[in-house]
Amino acid sequence: MRKYSRVNNIFAGMIAALVGLTTFAQKNPNAGYQPPFFADKERAAKVKALAPVIQSMYSNYAKANHFPSFSFGVVVDGELIVSGSEGYSDIANQTKANTRTMYRIASMSKSVTAMAIIKLRDEGKLKLDDPVANYIPELKNQALTKDAAPITIRELLTHSTGLPEDNPWGDRQLADTDEELIELFKKQMSFSNVNGTTYEYSNVGFATLGLIIKK
Repeated sequence: MRKYSRVNNIFAGMIAALVGLTTFAQKNPNAGYQPPFFADKERAAKVKALAPVIQSMYSNYAKANHFPSFSFGVVVDGELIVSGSEGYSDIANQTKANTRTMYRIASMSKSVTAMAIIKLRDEGKLKLDDPVANYIPELKNQALTKDAAPITIRELLTHSTGLPEDNPWGDRQLADTDEELIELFKKQMSFSNVNGTTYEYSNVGFATLGLIIKK
């Protein structure tokens, strides 16, 4: 039986930045104002020097939480400068994890989806308050009530479309195609709230964002 740990790539980046700032402050207590870490031209080298510390933090965290394995990477200025792994991706066969081990990252992919939407917004290819039906006509006039405002991309991003919480759906539909998602829209979606009024976690909502990005 294959057993996989949770992976948190953001964790490494945050640690690298925080430890870098702390180290600088400790070595330069009277230096006065200095540019922030993200503007430091030597930041990549500073983070790279912290590789043993980052590896140790991941190792300690994995042991404390009983993770069978982990893999991580820290990217600075578009370059992978620190990476590491530990443990077994397949315990039964004693297969060691490495930096190319594949993990099921689940909802971590939502951050990537949101980033892609914001990038499209920045490029002028969409607006956050655009009706979703502008990109997916099958969702036109779908809402809890007939007088509800059109569902927007912003509401998809903020889990406020009125779609019901659907974690079981997300786990069962991982292999669904775009065509199957559109067929689901055509059957008329079920809503638990008027859009824009409350938060309710929606995997369908983020699958819809993925389809918008593709279009």
